[in-house]
Amino acid sequence: MSMWKWIVGVVAFGVVSLTVQAGEDFYLVKVKGFDKQVETEVISAAEFKALESAIKLEQKLLPKAVAEAGKEWRADEFNKGIPFAGNKVTPRIIMSATKYASQDKANEALTKFEDLQSKKAERDSKKKTEKTKEQLKQEGDLAAVAAVVKNKLEELSAKGGADDKGGAAGVEAPGGAKVNAAVEKVRK
Repeated sequence: MSMWKWIVGVVAFGVVSLTVQAGEDFYLVKVKGFDKQVETEVISAAEFKALESAIKLEQKLLPKAVAEAGKEWRADEFNKGIPFAGNKVTPRIIMSATKYASQDKANEALTKFEDLQSKKAERDSKKKTEKTKEQLKQEGDLAAVAAVVKNKLEELSAKGGADDKGGAAGVEAPGGAKVNAAVEKVRK
């Protein structure tokens, strides 16, 4: 009799573990960054929620971060003569988030997307659209400004939003230590 209970217990455990694994959702997320570059990745539902809240906080703090980054930019001797392109920095947004029942299906969709992107890049390179020196310089300046603004956002987020009334205190911009620690904790 105890052997049957043991077998029923093992089967029940297997069913429960399969149900838990099957219930975990994954997202294929496309995020447009500060420098207008699009990043695509597969993340879990918990990571998606953390990303949403971090982006919401960034959108609140972006004007203040751009203002502070502009002051820092103009004070730096290295940047003399280079205009601060703060008006070209856009808040990060989630362009799309497609939900998948398993990580394998989400990774499969990511692979298909990356293949399409590489084929598109090949077609574009065949058209030989060369960028002018001015366009390359502007892209480089925007990337530099975006990096300064991102650092300021991380500083402001670490302070708890400075006058954010503690609503999202302690949350850093994605890539920051606190969000990464939370994501790692969820993964374990």
